[in-house]
Amino acid sequence: MNGRGRKWRGCVVGLWGLIATLGTPARAHDCEGGEFSSTFEMIQNAIFENPNYNCTNQICHGAAKAGGLDLRADVAYENLVDVTGQTAPAYRRVMAGQKNESLLWLNLASKTYPALWTAPAGRGMPVGDGKLLPQELEALRLWIEKGAPKDGVIEGTAEVLDACLPAPEPIEIKPLPPPAPGTGVQIRMPKWTLGAQSENEVCFASYYDVTDQVPAQFRGAGGTTFRYKRNDIRQDPLSHHLIVNLYTGGSTPADPAWGTFRCRGGSKEGQECVPTELAFCGADGLCGADPVRSIACIGYGPADSGVGINTRGFSGTQETAAAFAFADNVYAELPLKGVIMWNSHAFNLTDTAGKLEAWLNFDFAPPPEQQWAAEQIFDTSQIFKMEVPAFQTQEVCNIHTLPQYAHLFELSSHGHRHMKRWRTFVGAFRCDGGPNAGQPCDPIGPDPGTPELCPSARCTSLTWPRRGDCNFDHEVTVNEVISGVNIALESAAVDSCLEADVDNDGGVSIAELVTAVSTALNGQTGPVERAPQDAFVYASFVYNDPIVKRFDPALVFSRPVDDERALTYCALYDNGFSDPSEVKRKSTSPRPPLSIPGVGGPCPQASHCTAGRVKDACKGTTQNSRDASCDSVAGMGDGQCDACTLRGGVTTEDEMFLKLGQYYVKTP
Repeated sequence: MNGRGRKWRGCVVGLWGLIATLGTPARAHDCEGGEFSSTFEMIQNAIFENPNYNCTNQICHGAAKAGGLDLRADVAYENLVDVTGQTAPAYRRVMAGQKNESLLWLNLASKTYPALWTAPAGRGMPVGDGKLLPQELEALRLWIEKGAPKDGVIEGTAEVLDACLPAPEPIEIKPLPPPAPGTGVQIRMPKWTLGAQSENEVCFASYYDVTDQVPAQFRGAGGTTFRYKRNDIRQDPLSHHLIVNLYTGGSTPADPAWGTFRCRGGSKEGQECVPTELAFCGADGLCGADPVRSIACIGYGPADSGVGINTRGFSGTQETAAAFAFADNVYAELPLKGVIMWNSHAFNLTDTAGKLEAWLNFDFAPPPEQQWAAEQIFDTSQIFKMEVPAFQTQEVCNIHTLPQYAHLFELSSHGHRHMKRWRTFVGAFRCDGGPNAGQPCDPIGPDPGTPELCPSARCTSLTWPRRGDCNFDHEVTVNEVISGVNIALESAAVDSCLEADVDNDGGVSIAELVTAVSTALNGQTGPVERAPQDAFVYASFVYNDPIVKRFDPALVFSRPVDDERALTYCALYDNGFSDPSEVKRKSTSPRPPLSIPGVGGPCPQASHCTAGRVKDACKGTTQNSRDASCDSVAGMGDGQCDACTLRGGVTTEDEMFLKLGQYYVKTP
């Protein structure tokens, strides 16, 4: 598991929901936590200057500046955000948008939740016996994840600490500093504006050219691409997701299909521009096409754009900020110049219009790191599989097969607000009999109240135990035993016989050699059932802050049989079962940017009551009669028929089921 703060345990079930619950004040707007002008001012008071922690006293982060950090009010912000930590130089004290990359968060969280987080320098904070309360840590998390602004109000932070803050307004994140010259490049997304109290998904184009910024040793074959080791993304916090697509068709940036290009930002704001004239809009402006309302850029640009709902893009994020660091000796590459199609989906719950900008940093891959190309998992094959009746739950599963010799080093997930849990297992788990025989299933489920995926049957997956069978023909020969011996003696690489490495720790022990010899003498015993707890490799519980889990060493899928190279992934959707107020409603479901029959938006006809006889099925042929059927007492007039079945779609009121990850293929 990656040591940079991505520590993960199965016990994180509902962690952030629990924290938020603990932090909810008993009385609304009583301001017991104080009145402040910004979220950061509130955090300064509640955490840094809290007398229970003494962070700013003379011998700690006051005059003594322990670890080089002064947290007194007049300098705290400038000393934190995007500043390298002295005690752990691999981290920024606060990395805007990324708690897992923030030294402050890791040090404090490791003290409050030592089973979940580790302090990089080995000592949690604050010093002594004290530790932050869950609600204080939650306020800090919200502030960091929403961009760590100096000014402005992050929604939800006042409620967590029972304080009073002004009404939230759109936050403008601190721009991501570009890499030092010669170490990487930065590509920027031109800004677009989202109106108050609105949601929109758009697509638009811009042009980039980094040819003069890439030294020869970082270029790919032919010299027309650059190879990178790490990609960092930062965007303004209104975003729900950003997908960055590279146009690979034959049209030029001058093709009218892109629309009109204008300067975005700077002194020439709004002026038409030529995208290849990169300096025209000035140092503070960028040339970008007019944003067009679109789902996943479908129908935008030239006919050969090749983008759609299944397009994965070369970069993107579901969060305010994200970092994608490849495994050792793994790289990705991009053309030195080209057209980017930006697919940006955002929602603005404030009463003020807000802007969306994004910054993408690419750190070059040194020549020794340019061995294997990174590949993405972007499985949309069952993206709209769910169909959850009002006030019920449903779990859906799918199986993704990796190529032979795939080395999996990252997993993540994507859903919308009704998605309450995601689980991924190694192996192909299917119903062993019953009406759904052969269908993918969750070996741990079902949850109370959730329909069973395998009625009257078990959910199982079979695997052949590792026993030193190098070619996976279910026999172990003398030559294969010798291969294991050579690996144990370090005269051969473990890749020469991955099956000899029974425990997948990167080497072969005496015990593993004994296993191979015993199998050669006695034969294979046949496949066995996978234990669900051993196959369980990933979970996430917060839809807009999904876990990104790193595997170090990578999980290796070397076998020729598809089911031995499979990942079973399952998501649980709750359409008002746990909280009736969270049911999907016809009246509040926005229409999607692009109409696809049967996908998303308001349901044709609501099915259940949301007021009066809540949860009852509606009756009648007109909306008035159906509302009347929901009255708590006939003729009361308090009924409303508004609850819908939850289906797949592109807005936050609809759902998605999308598997994400990264791997590389390394053949023996």
